[in-house]
Amino acid sequence: MSGKRYSHRVRFLFQLNDLVVLNLSFFLATYYFKSQTLFWKDQKQTIFLLVLNLLWIVLTSYGDIYAIRRVIKIDKELNRSLLVLLMHFLITSLLVYFSKIFVFDSHDKFYFYSIFTVNIILWKIISLKFLKFLRIKGYNFRKTVIIGGGAVGNQIHSFLMSDHSFGFKYLGLFDDNPDKCLHKDEIIGSVDDFLTMEMSRHVDEAFIALPNNAKKKIADIIRFCDANTIRIKMVPDFMRFIKPKIQLDFYGSVPIILLHNEPLASLKNRIIKRSFDILFSLFVVIFILSWLFPLLAILIKLDSKGPILFKQKRTGLGKGEFNILKFRSMRMNKDSDKMQATKGDKRITSLGVFLRKSNLDELPQFFNVLIGNMSVIGPRPHMLQHTTQYSALIRGYMVRHLAKPGLTGWAQVSGFRGETNKPGQMERRVEHDVFYIENWSIYLDQKIFLRTITNMIRGEENAG
Repeated sequence: MSGKRYSHRVRFLFQLNDLVVLNLSFFLATYYFKSQTLFWKDQKQTIFLLVLNLLWIVLTSYGDIYAIRRVIKIDKELNRSLLVLLMHFLITSLLVYFSKIFVFDSHDKFYFYSIFTVNIILWKIISLKFLKFLRIKGYNFRKTVIIGGGAVGNQIHSFLMSDHSFGFKYLGLFDDNPDKCLHKDEIIGSVDDFLTMEMSRHVDEAFIALPNNAKKKIADIIRFCDANTIRIKMVPDFMRFIKPKIQLDFYGSVPIILLHNEPLASLKNRIIKRSFDILFSLFVVIFILSWLFPLLAILIKLDSKGPILFKQKRTGLGKGEFNILKFRSMRMNKDSDKMQATKGDKRITSLGVFLRKSNLDELPQFFNVLIGNMSVIGPRPHMLQHTTQYSALIRGYMVRHLAKPGLTGWAQVSGFRGETNKPGQMERRVEHDVFYIENWSIYLDQKIFLRTITNMIRGEENAG
């Protein structure tokens, strides 16, 4: 069944199910657990429940969480739903507090939103996976053609063929130079044939992958598609020259291409990330460092001469410099600001081996996080000398400084921690750091955080 007819039904079912879950959660929270009067016998509670339903409908419409997207990313869909749920909670709390009409005590609220959140998350994951399954089985599809079989057309062809859960039913290819096409056996006709063939009028979407100099043909195809309600997807010719992760913005009516998508450029996302940094750092400082700091300080002093804390200049956000804090794990030496720690490094003390393996030497950096020159999660800050050295060797190295440095990062939990004595090793680390900056999400931060905890328990193999 084509996506044009099917998507509206799927969207309606998703919305209906959320409302069923909301009402069931309300019933369990206020009547089942507390054995109160059933809501249809309590007019005030009935009105309140209707308000909760209407509020959910309005917020989900504004949040666009029921849009049926071709390329489903479950973590992003969950983030949208959880954000709407948070707004629902805040507005409901304000409504109850200021109106004084409805009774919704803290226990009822806790039970309701706990049950509702769990059910929304489970339903969202199950429904999206089920939608992928339906598409693989041939439902909720869109009949698609590619116009242009060159390098750009080949890229979109590879994408469409990579995952059938996208729900594209690929019909074939139109191109004027079949000899230059990689998939010659899939050619239906020339570009002009697309405008005249009866089959093309049954197409749902057309990917136009023609070179920029084919302006007249592109204009003809657009007019034809508009007249026949065919969705147009332009694949720009410049994509062959730049990396695929870009963002399109408009300055008035002028289109601007941003080569690096930065979720943390959003004030909302920065507030969310900074709030977590402050709360979590305070927790660590108050409940862990308050007793662990003096204990490790005594052990460090007994193990070797020198200060308890090691301070070093590192490169931070926007190429700024700051002093990073660590529990000292090396004997005092003149090369600490020049030479990176290596595996089996003789400068490392016996206690330092344990501190570095367990990541305990990094704990004082929670003070850096509280101050604001670091984050809990982000690209690891490098020594000033390394910044100068590698920025000259590795293309895009300085991009990693578009985000605040972190105690741990995507590169570290992916195996790129410790010594980097070859440019190739640093290149891979930089690739992971740039990936993090361009794909930041709460989900990704959670994933990195959990992997870091796991690595700390097992012991870091590349800790040095």
